[in-house]
Amino acid sequence: MKIMKTGIFAVLFLIFNAISFANNPVITSIQEYNQTLPLWGTSWKSGSGSTNGYYPSFYTGFAMRSEFPERIHVRTARGNQTRLTVILDEQTIKDYIFDLTKRYSFYRRMTSGSGAPLKLAPSSAILMPQLAAYNQIIESQTYGIIPFVQSANSQSAEAIYSKSLNVLSQLNPGRIFFIKLDLNNEFNKWKSQVQQATAGDATKITGDSAAVITAINNLVFGRINYTEKPSTEVLSKLKTTIDAANANVPADQFTAAALDLFKAVTGKKYAIQVLNSNGQFQDAIQCSAASCVLGYPEFTAVYPTGSAISFTSDEFGNKITNFATPGLWQFLSRSYHEIDNIRDEPFYGWVPKMDYEGAGNGFHNPAVRFYGVASSAKKALGIDPNHNTFWAVKRGGVSHGCLRMGSGHVWEMRHIFPVENSKATKIMFFGSRSKDFDLFDIDGNGQPEVMGVEYFISYGLAGTDDLARREGTGLEINADKKLDFYNTLYGSRGVFTANGNLFMFQNPRISMPSYLDYKKKTVKAVQTMTGNYPLYEQSYEKDKIQLYSIGDMASKRNKDIVRLMGRVRGCAPTSDKQQCGEAAFDSELRGFGL
Repeated sequence: MKIMKTGIFAVLFLIFNAISFANNPVITSIQEYNQTLPLWGTSWKSGSGSTNGYYPSFYTGFAMRSEFPERIHVRTARGNQTRLTVILDEQTIKDYIFDLTKRYSFYRRMTSGSGAPLKLAPSSAILMPQLAAYNQIIESQTYGIIPFVQSANSQSAEAIYSKSLNVLSQLNPGRIFFIKLDLNNEFNKWKSQVQQATAGDATKITGDSAAVITAINNLVFGRINYTEKPSTEVLSKLKTTIDAANANVPADQFTAAALDLFKAVTGKKYAIQVLNSNGQFQDAIQCSAASCVLGYPEFTAVYPTGSAISFTSDEFGNKITNFATPGLWQFLSRSYHEIDNIRDEPFYGWVPKMDYEGAGNGFHNPAVRFYGVASSAKKALGIDPNHNTFWAVKRGGVSHGCLRMGSGHVWEMRHIFPVENSKATKIMFFGSRSKDFDLFDIDGNGQPEVMGVEYFISYGLAGTDDLARREGTGLEINADKKLDFYNTLYGSRGVFTANGNLFMFQNPRISMPSYLDYKKKTVKAVQTMTGNYPLYEQSYEKDKIQLYSIGDMASKRNKDIVRLMGRVRGCAPTSDKQQCGEAAFDSELRGFGL
């Protein structure tokens, strides 16, 4: 194995080896939990109860669950990363702290006692005790979760919202953003674009279906993502707003027209409540004669992603990895599986495989392991020295056509999705063309950035036959060769400039998948963004999963239990249990007689 371990890794040796689960540390904060985990990926040593060395797992992280498909955005783009953004409505936030404790109690029920279905300590196996860390976080005085839940009946809706949002922010560092978009500014930027594009003739936009999608999405860039075929009403509002822009009507009239269009194309997405500075609920959109602001909390995770072993070229002749399924897709449920398909093949690790294309392409775990990891790699990555198996996704070409993510990330994605299959299958997947970037204003400051993630692993496959494709070789950790890694990942000519750790991308192109591309492997609305845009690199969210044994994994009941573990749902006492998903989970649980 090739291990680059100077600079950053010399420090990491000290950090990741100073704290180990083998020493049974007391976990009181999310930072301490993270320090016990490998830098990237997950690891274990198999023993009894495994199948070909693999175990099933469940999620021990702290993302929220959303029951609103229209507020969940999933997008993969050039650079091999997937962005998952969730608009945090008041219901999702208020339910959060109770969802944590429902999982806490249910996980204990499934893993404690002599008759527990899940075995966390199979004979001769060495598994990371991540459930213990999860439990300690829930019990920690640092966050005060259990005492607050116990007093919930005496708490106001505002107090529950405030506490839940605070805990959510603390347990998901770097992934909760408090958006405050100046809609006047966004609308005025759009006004200038429209004036230039139409030269007074609205039909230059309204007469072109792809231009219509581009114009709608640019009204508030990155926060609309319009997928429907525009209705007569929407087209009328679009023309009215374009005409108002071209006529240079008074500012308040133009804002009113643009806001009317924004609400028409976003529907219920932003019809949410937030707490104002006085601790009272108010609408997320606040407009007056003086200002117009969209303010709300938002969750965004960026996950490194593997793609097809095939390549294409950009306009500069750069060889880049290819995405098998650009366009607009929905997550699939079929007669023989629901959205969270638990496959039989051990290399999937009984982590959900969530397909969006009927041919079988979808999101799943790395499906490649390293067995007998070198001690130098263990030190560099903070892997328990007693472990011999390592799972990590390759950020590049590795699959037949699926998109691969870390096992913890797939479980997190399924946890974020609604409990019910019927709701989860309404979530759209936005697949960018291979040449196009994900440009997104992640913090709502009005300045979009090229989305990326701090993840520098690459490797090859042991061979070309089916089993050899599931074993990795030539592991490289490229953190100290970042420029070389990015030249390979993004292309070395005409794409970006580097100044130390600052990477600026020139005139990036973006995909806007819509109804024009639904299940077609095309993207008809494409836009070049003129200017220079910085690379945003989110920290890697460490894989938070608990491995366990459960018996015969060919058993339908056991696979159904694995699936059930990804659907645990708890809600606030005042929530409608049908609407929030808790009733669906409880009903499914009763079917197991557990």
